[in-house]
Amino acid sequence: MEFKASLVRYILAILVVSLTAFQPAKTSLAQGDRSIISMGPEVAYNNIRLRTVETPLEVNSSKQFKSGNLEPLTVIEKNLANNLESHWTWPEYTLEMIDSYSPFLFRTKKSQEIEEVKVILLVNSRGRLSGYEMMTEVDRGTQERLDYLIRKLPELKPVPGFDSYSAEAFELTIKK
Repeated sequence: MEFKASLVRYILAILVVSLTAFQPAKTSLAQGDRSIISMGPEVAYNNIRLRTVETPLEVNSSKQFKSGNLEPLTVIEKNLANNLESHWTWPEYTLEMIDSYSPFLFRTKKSQEIEEVKVILLVNSRGRLSGYEMMTEVDRGTQERLDYLIRKLPELKPVPGFDSYSAEAFELTIKK
């Protein structure tokens, strides 16, 4: 009897989480004192904004991603994919990881003068970061710290339900 009661509670918890996670635009997923807020094809997390943009350059890969072995996505990853209107999604810890690097990026006198950094992240057709393009003029030290952050970013996950997965670009804005 106790097993059935805990099973019912578990199913109710999953139902509540799934219903609250797939709200229309301007939703919020609470994560302690931090939250992910969606505004159209953009996601905001503390001082970070991530949005899908038109691919400025054609990013080709000789190998296409095969949709045969897709991993299931978490609720937060599904919500990110829906809010970004993308067939690629970032692992759920990515925005928190980028936010944790913010003090590292803006730690010098020169970087303290910068209010925000904008970067176009280029993702190839296999879900790997294939390059980036700086949209903000920054000093060499900030550029090197940003290089380090971008190298630490995880690979993207394919969203199930698409026939093909093409290259895509995301604009990442990190505010001080």
